[in-house]
Amino acid sequence: MDLLGLPALIGVITLAVLVTVVSLVVWKRLRGPAVVQVLQRLLLILLCQVTALAVVGVSVNRQYEFYATFGEFLNENSAQAAPPPQQQHVIDPPSAASTVKFVPYGNDGVRVATVSGPVSGIRAQVYVWVPPQYKADRTKRFPVVELLPGFPGPAHNWFTMMNVTKLMAQEANPAILVSVTTQVRSGQDADCTDLPGGPQVQTWVATDVRRMVESAFRTTRDRRGWATMGYSEGGYCAVKVAVQHPRDFSAAVSLSGYLTPTAPAVTRSPRLLAANDMLKVLGRRHPRVSLLAMATRQDAATAMDVSRLRSVAKSPTQVFSSILAAGGHNYGVWNAMLPQAVSWLTAHLSAA
Repeated sequence: MDLLGLPALIGVITLAVLVTVVSLVVWKRLRGPAVVQVLQRLLLILLCQVTALAVVGVSVNRQYEFYATFGEFLNENSAQAAPPPQQQHVIDPPSAASTVKFVPYGNDGVRVATVSGPVSGIRAQVYVWVPPQYKADRTKRFPVVELLPGFPGPAHNWFTMMNVTKLMAQEANPAILVSVTTQVRSGQDADCTDLPGGPQVQTWVATDVRRMVESAFRTTRDRRGWATMGYSEGGYCAVKVAVQHPRDFSAAVSLSGYLTPTAPAVTRSPRLLAANDMLKVLGRRHPRVSLLAMATRQDAATAMDVSRLRSVAKSPTQVFSSILAAGGHNYGVWNAMLPQAVSWLTAHLSAA
């Protein structure tokens, strides 16, 4: 069943009206003991509320394109909740020079630490996963992929809602995965931007987190070994960090990401908006970075941004793209995109 089409919206509106009319007609015609009549009326009220909420849900879904079909909605809601961090053991990071303390998170080898960024002034959680080869060869340095979540959403969703560690572990030349908290103030959407008088989120992602990871793990320091990847707003953040920091990052992957800021904290300032609109930025300059932009035709807004990106980017910026035929704006779609995204990243990254 298509949830994005007009028939779905008309259907739930019709159902809500029908349930309301039927409830009014039968309200005083109910029979049986008083208790039974009360229960019947409560059921009618409940049905009216459920159908009204269905109208709101379908309307919001049509606007934001979360789920393209009812089956996609059911599969998405079967995902398990995120496990809480395990804090019974403290694990020192591999480098004695680092003072950051990591503790295990979940059962997949992921570790988490609260990191203070000396440049941005931000203090937030960072999640790290190292591939099995990391312990097998203690002299080898590894490339790194910084993972950026959507908004709203915690950084650990990359490891609890996505199959990224399993896919990366299967690669011949895997990378260290670093999932970064980007919602650093409760309820505030910064669009991964350094806000005047506010949090310096872009500096946090591009500078502070990178320096921490370099000091704590055996990573390459060459830009060719660093990349970003994100979904939804995280996709926008991934592209922006790579484009605006080409000396530090060489590649980025956007999974259903937009390219123009949407956060009010950015859009209300013409200067900030112009400086952070990636379509305008890439129209003016062309950094030496490789970008993979992925979307679905049913997620029309992000699919359109992929086409716009291809039209404005010029060499030496390289743009690769993939647009799936079906799918909304959700974890089921992003997991379907991940195998191609991970393979593309490892092919473009170098540990040299």
